[in-house]
Amino acid sequence: MDNLTFSPHYARAALRGLEAAKGNCDALLRSRGIDPDLVREPRARIPTDQFIRLFRLVWKELDDEFMGRTARPCRVGHFHLMGSLVVHSANLEEVLHQSIRCYRLFSDDIEISLNLDGDEAELSLTHHHPELDPDQFLVEWLLMVWHRLVGWLIGRKIVLSHATFKHPLPGHFDEYRFVFPCQCYFERKRNSLFFSKNYLTMPVVRTPEELDDFILSSPRDLMIWTADDDSLSTRVRRLLETCEDSRLPNLDWVAEQLHMTSYTVSRKLKSEGSAYQQIKDNLRRDQAVIMLTRQNLSVAEISTQLGFAEPGAFSRAFKHWTGLSPLAYRQQDQ
Repeated sequence: MDNLTFSPHYARAALRGLEAAKGNCDALLRSRGIDPDLVREPRARIPTDQFIRLFRLVWKELDDEFMGRTARPCRVGHFHLMGSLVVHSANLEEVLHQSIRCYRLFSDDIEISLNLDGDEAELSLTHHHPELDPDQFLVEWLLMVWHRLVGWLIGRKIVLSHATFKHPLPGHFDEYRFVFPCQCYFERKRNSLFFSKNYLTMPVVRTPEELDDFILSSPRDLMIWTADDDSLSTRVRRLLETCEDSRLPNLDWVAEQLHMTSYTVSRKLKSEGSAYQQIKDNLRRDQAVIMLTRQNLSVAEISTQLGFAEPGAFSRAFKHWTGLSPLAYRQQDQ
């Protein structure tokens, strides 16, 4: 897991509040074993250990879990306090309601809500002073933290059906496949994560002692997906990632590999708020983004490698996935 690396976008974003308060922090970074040159280099990748040390440094120096991106700091320890309360909840729905109640007491700037009126659960986050978070780093970070923490509490990775964001498609969208592994929509009314209501009744399985260890290692377990994810959605995706043929297999082939019927696979994916076509689309989207930004391939070559009949079909699909044409996305990244 420690071979994982992170985009310097997130490192620079985490450092923004500290530099606003203290000026240039290169010497401070070096004293903690963090290479400032990696942080400044747009195409670099930050090693896991340095990335975690950076977050801990910012939290400690600012004494602010919101990293200088709200009108008033959220002192270090609030997250642990909230966790110590919600770990005693009966199920996920109670966890969400209790944690929302906590954050209403912690901050006037950050508002979190749970909407159960639709077919799916919708967890939304509003920053009432978005000018303090111009690159939406805190919004993205807190949504990711909540998603991963509550999944950890019930011992399940919560599969997201989709996510919506108020901001436009960001330049670091290729990182979303790690942060929000689902279909993402931009320039919408709310910053929201959507998932199956089936998760709400699942019991909390963690102990207060496990929570203390989780907080002590923070933010490691928040940023790094653990290898014990047993969701069917993840198993299907991993299976598809091993396929060498450009045309991804059909559901019957996947079901055969998993020793299930197609009906069972579809039913179980639906219970996780997912679907086979959705997993295929997300995988091809992520592969397309990598090819556009990391490889010197033409749109026609990418289209062929991803199994599209012709470049026009790929361009239409990519615009549906990201809101931009392949060429426009590549120009934005450059």
